[in-house]
Amino acid sequence: MRKKLASQIGFWASAFGAILVGAYLIVLVVHLLSEGFANPTSPFVQLAAGIVTFLEVPRAILLFTAIRYVNEGDSEVLGSLGISFILLFAATVGINRFVQLTVIQQSLPDVPADLVRFLPYGPGSVMFALEILGWGFFSSLAAACVAPLFSSSRLDKTIRWLFILYAIFSFMSVIGFATNTPISAGAFVAWGPILLALCILLTAYFRDINKQET
Repeated sequence: MRKKLASQIGFWASAFGAILVGAYLIVLVVHLLSEGFANPTSPFVQLAAGIVTFLEVPRAILLFTAIRYVNEGDSEVLGSLGISFILLFAATVGINRFVQLTVIQQSLPDVPADLVRFLPYGPGSVMFALEILGWGFFSSLAAACVAPLFSSSRLDKTIRWLFILYAIFSFMSVIGFATNTPISAGAFVAWGPILLALCILLTAYFRDINKQET
């Protein structure tokens, strides 16, 4: 019963993730075609990113909890570590995006000088540092922990390598941010195409488990 419930939660969390990431990628592509590589991005894109990322926080917790409970035995240790790191991700990113969607959004269009460092993408932004800590560091560790849990079927092995690639590309943002180099741009490969592919394949993964438990 526990495994069946976990597979159902994992299925819907993965499907919702595919919708979230897919919708944001569409917004981003439209922005790039119309405005190019403007930095910072337009207020609309920033708002869309804030909403999507805020919704990603509970979704990620549901997903990693589901991964933990569909894997039994010794592998539960890795699943529990994955949950621990994704909770740290949720705390840092959740705080960042809640501040953006409330305090900052209520201060627009003329943000007071004392709030500049709290802008999500402003120069010297404290909140952007939190974003990198959450996505770049904690979510990378969570992905690296659960990657070995996928090793049986061809689908499992594909998911495992996507988790590994996600961890590598996502961690690039930490290195790039710390060294102030363009290498951080590689992380958007993780948070875009790789994350979308993971969500789609994890939907199929949990669907198959659910069928087996029926």
